[in-house]
Amino acid sequence: MKLKKVKIIVEILEKTNERWEAALKGKIQTKPGEETISISNWEVLGRVLSPPRLQILVLIPTLKPKSISALAKSMKKNFKNVYSDVKFLSNLGFIELREAGPKKMLVPVAKFNGIELGLAA
Repeated sequence: MKLKKVKIIVEILEKTNERWEAALKGKIQTKPGEETISISNWEVLGRVLSPPRLQILVLIPTLKPKSISALAKSMKKNFKNVYSDVKFLSNLGFIELREAGPKKMLVPVAKFNGIELGLAA
């Protein structure tokens, strides 16, 4: 999978709805492989991209861990906390979790190699 950049936009819900409506009408064209994540306010952004989660996003493409456990060990962090953050980032679409091996361990895989932050007016 080729890594790409994700654009995070901090905007109110009404703006997000306007962008969706425009996109559905074909008024907004996205480039192939381009993804945008909309976040409603700065407080939410701070929780989504907390320092431990940013560390995970940086380490996954660098280390290419074979499991969440291996990632937690390399970070010298508690497995439960890392697992929780990895699942959260996966649910938001920042990373992908693939099953591997006979024990079907979850392997975190980076979907993006960069994050662009956009401030909506």
